[in-house]
Amino acid sequence: MNISFTQKVVLTDNFFLAEDEGGIFIVNAQQEGQDFLLDDVAAQMLFALVGSDSIQEAYEDILELEAVDPEVFKNDLLEYIEDLKNDGIIKIIHQKDKLYQEDMVS
Repeated sequence: MNISFTQKVVLTDNFFLAEDEGGIFIVNAQQEGQDFLLDDVAAQMLFALVGSDSIQEAYEDILELEAVDPEVFKNDLLEYIEDLKNDGIIKIIHQKDKLYQEDMVS
């Protein structure tokens, strides 16, 4: 799939984020035991992605906070997005006329 930085990332209906003293988890509401523990970097990237209006905005927000090579980070972020999408955790949607249309391309 070709990901555009103008697109937006949202969690699918089956997943939500939860926090406890052990860390940040991606919880599968449909299948018990299908939870993922996120390390600090993964949690920061996911919060930025789902909390931003576009992948570009999330990318820029993280670059402001972290001292990383922009091109290396861009590739890492795209790979992370692909992994989350392939695991069914996120959807990538297009923004058109302030309405969201789900990306149906796999």
